Amino acid sequence: MLHREPSKVRASKPRRSRRGRPPKYGTSSQIVAVTLPRETVEALGALHSDLGWAIVGLVEKTRRLNVVKSPQRDVQLVEVGDGHFLIVLDRRRFHSIPGLQIVPFSATQAFLALDPGRGFADLELVVLERLEQLKAASAERRALTDLSRQLRRWRRDPRLESHARSIIIVTKRRTG
Repeated sequence: MLHREPSKVRASKPRRSRRGRPPKYGTSSQIVAVTLPRETVEALGALHSDLGWAIVGLVEKTRRLNVVKSPQRDVQLVEVGDGHFLIVLDRRRFHSIPGLQIVPFSATQAFLALDPGRGFADLELVVLERLEQLKAASAERRALTDLSRQLRRWRRDPRLESHARSIIIVTKRRTG
């Protein structure tokens, strides 16, 4: 629970002309008392010995990602660590696409896996070919059109580059 009392809130502002200690986070800050579960405190402590820096680091990382995780998006990039992203789809909108595996990892989300030896250009081609097969307007066609546009944007974005990787999927054997 976040508890703030205006009479006890103290803000520090960066001072350029005064000597002394610089502001802790390089900007104005505010004292905040917060009660957290022990497991959360331990997890934050594992990120940084100063819990404030651990929280600031998580917030900055979230801002840096600038990834919308809303379920209404059919296609998005989701960071999986150290600036690496997976193309994640709303799996309810996409069906079988030859040369492409749609690998579910939640009830609504899946990531893309290409057949061995294929890359980003192959992915774009597979999506365009599937679009040609779907003549009538449908939810799948709209989703594939969105995917095609996103792939083009990501390919043209100078801040992004793609690399094909192999994945290993371990499945549980069904008994009976």
